[in-house]
Amino acid sequence: MDLTKEYPRSPREQLDGMMILPRAIDKARAQLEGKLGQYVYFGCHVNRVLFSTLGVTEEEFLQTVRSSPDDEGVLEWIREFVRPEPGKIEAMNRRLLNDGPQKPEEQKHFKDELDRIDPGNDSIKTWPDLIDLEEGRLPKESATAT
Repeated sequence: MDLTKEYPRSPREQLDGMMILPRAIDKARAQLEGKLGQYVYFGCHVNRVLFSTLGVTEEEFLQTVRSSPDDEGVLEWIREFVRPEPGKIEAMNRRLLNDGPQKPEEQKHFKDELDRIDPGNDSIKTWPDLIDLEEGRLPKESATAT
């Protein structure tokens, strides 16, 4: 996957009921190909939420993507070896849907990014919304203003 030319999947997109998993796979493939562009694989906040929920390290996930030809191969590994509890997955999905900046420095960074992407937009409150806005999956308020 070449993230210098295309976006990874939305943080809301799911595989086997897990939000962020398709995006993490896309970013891992780009990492392996040296084509992450502006994206962060290691240390990315939303990836860390996924890895923590699954109880795996970033490196274990990356190695699984490396050895899996497609999404189904990653899912097989998760189902066979990781076996996450459904309650943990549901909690992760809820957390990700409502994941907004908490600390003052995060709030400032969030506002700065939002102002860069869509000045004056005050409807975006969560990181998934900001990501989808930046990557064109949500309309900009500035583009719809009359």
